[in-house]
Amino acid sequence: MINYMFENFERTEFSDEIYSIFGRALTIATRFESSCKALANSEQFRFLATAKRYISDDEFHHRLKNISKKHKNLHRAIVSLGYEQDINNILSEAREARNKLIHTATLDASDGFDFLSDQAINNQLKDIEEMVIKIIKGDTIASILLSILNKKPIPINQLGHNYERKYLNWVMQRFES
Repeated sequence: MINYMFENFERTEFSDEIYSIFGRALTIATRFESSCKALANSEQFRFLATAKRYISDDEFHHRLKNISKKHKNLHRAIVSLGYEQDINNILSEAREARNKLIHTATLDASDGFDFLSDQAINNQLKDIEEMVIKIIKGDTIASILLSILNKKPIPINQLGHNYERKYLNWVMQRFES
């Protein structure tokens, strides 16, 4: 019996480049998930996660903001990054982007990337870029939180827009001629 499931899939330089982008994006998503798991195991956030079952969303967000205000280094680090959103929004957007990347990002290419139009490929790559930048921002916040909770210095010189751009370029890099 022949399995027709992979009939349209062929490895080409073009498809390898596109799949490589998805693979690197998944690496970023995995790193963010790992950081979030480490945070969830910390005493402060474990308490907050447990309390979430018993308090309203507004109260949860209020307590999360208080944690960030309580740690002046965290607040200063976030302000220095130039993020216009609060921690909760950044982490929520990162989580949603991670889930979308993991679960639905390649659905439009169910027959392989070689069969998509240039416009469809460009749209898909733009979507990946938008998801990855949200995940990078979330991972940055998670890393800062972990540094503070572990009483380690915050690597501010390694963060910010240059860091995001470098990380994003690593994900999106293609070797087109």
